[in-house]
Amino acid sequence: MQPLKSMKYKENQKIALAKVLSDLIQSDGIVSQGEIDYLHQIYEVIGIQPSQAKKAMGIPLSAAVERLIALGDAEKKAVLKILLQLSFSDDDFAKDESLLITALITVIGIDLPEMCSIKARLVSIPNLTFDTRNAILYVESEYNEKVNHAIQESYDDICRLLNKHHREFFYLPKVLTETQQKKDTFCDALSYLEPSLSSEQIDIIGESLSEIDTAALSKEIFLNYLNINGFKMEKPAFFLKIYSQRSSHYQDFLILEIDDDPLETLKAFYRLKDRLPKIDIKGENPKEKRFFEKLEFTHSEQQKGEVQYTGFHKVIIDTLLRHNGAQGASRLYIAANGNLYLTDRNNIQVTMSSLCKALYILFLLHEEGIQLNYLVDYKNELYRIYRQTSDYLDDVLLHKAVDNLTDALGNTLNANLSRIKKAFISILGEDASNYLIRGEKGEKKTISLDRKLVVFEDKSLFK
Repeated sequence: MQPLKSMKYKENQKIALAKVLSDLIQSDGIVSQGEIDYLHQIYEVIGIQPSQAKKAMGIPLSAAVERLIALGDAEKKAVLKILLQLSFSDDDFAKDESLLITALITVIGIDLPEMCSIKARLVSIPNLTFDTRNAILYVESEYNEKVNHAIQESYDDICRLLNKHHREFFYLPKVLTETQQKKDTFCDALSYLEPSLSSEQIDIIGESLSEIDTAALSKEIFLNYLNINGFKMEKPAFFLKIYSQRSSHYQDFLILEIDDDPLETLKAFYRLKDRLPKIDIKGENPKEKRFFEKLEFTHSEQQKGEVQYTGFHKVIIDTLLRHNGAQGASRLYIAANGNLYLTDRNNIQVTMSSLCKALYILFLLHEEGIQLNYLVDYKNELYRIYRQTSDYLDDVLLHKAVDNLTDALGNTLNANLSRIKKAFISILGEDASNYLIRGEKGEKKTISLDRKLVVFEDKSLFK
């Protein structure tokens, strides 16, 4: 089947679509044969290549959705058609799937009557230290008197609506008031729920509860826990985790903006969610109609098989690959910003500084090896890579860091090589050897990892 040309998807949008579809399949923790068959069908129709599907593994969901926002109206409707057909392909429109699709289409901005005035954004937060689970949080970067008053007036109605959809409402002023009223019970509970806290720390918490300002605390929570990469929130919003089944170092959240009425904002969102099974997407001209026909899913008795797919399956896969055949080492994925991920180790990130990442990528690109005494000859290339991996915009600082790294008389290079080694060993232990920069003294240093296992999101960015 040749990919149809009537719909125009750029390569980065195909990668983004592959990411979205993969996450949708995993959102309920069940993968069916029907979903797999339909995914194969869509890859053929859209022209998504295996290499693009692999690249999709290295980007967070929020980045994928940002790429889809730029699609034309017809392409966006095709995406919605695909999402709905994929969710129906296992004969079970699960609540996690419907919530994810609702979140996606509100953020992408698909032109539907059901959309009303819903405005939302998606954020993918790495290594979040707490789990909001099934709670919907009210968040604001600055205190909004009008919205807070509206929430207090309709608090019970909001709770009833969310309970109907198996969600709990977390409104900080109410939570704090209840905690303050039950301070002694709360502090007693902390002794068991948070055993790492000392009795002195628990006493401090108890004494400070009555002094907490809810507006300041709300701002602090948003800025220090929920904000990411300079994300700006202009309006008060509801903040909810989209799903919990998919294992990832990212947690994906929807930020649902509140215009005036918080209760009506939630009603509009859940009306859209409930309407999804009834939405019928069709082409508006002959080309579009033919294209949408290709997106229809045909049921088959052979598509009934399904498997539970959880993070524990990653452990099985990792174990099998480690101890069998040439794939004993995990693939190494290098994202566009230089972040390193061990694909077959639950996609865990190998955390290191931007300068370490730049140095490591330089050695990856030079499979023949580099003699450390001659690293200065690679200064310009190292600088270009460092500009890609660093968040700094100051060229003077970037040049200075590279100068120090390539100074044969300094110790900066050895210190960074040591940090790279530590980063891999902390994850892989004795299996880290193939990933390390190694070599005899005075000889070229190399990374022995088979380059077939190295996947760049976009290799040209580092050249």
